[in-house]
Amino acid sequence: MTQEDLNSTLANLQETLSTTTDVNDKTRELLVDLTSQIRVLLDEGRESAGQEASPDQSLSQRLKDMIVEFEVHHPQIGGLLERLSDGLANMGI
Repeated sequence: MTQEDLNSTLANLQETLSTTTDVNDKTRELLVDLTSQIRVLLDEGRESAGQEASPDQSLSQRLKDMIVEFEVHHPQIGGLLERLSDGLANMGI
């Protein structure tokens, strides 16, 4: 997956999130924060975003946790998160 594909998937996720009404505020806030950190990774490089993540839970682990949470109740969002996770992994992030 190219960086352009990742940006497209990220935009798709943000659009889907903005139109989904059955996601609670806390989960929506976590997703917005996560997508912001991914955007930093794509725009400025992995060192910048890596400094923002807590030492015991990396961005990739938080992304995996969100995938598990969304696969059951919001499969479209879960699928988009999984695509982002795979794309970032392929880039070595």
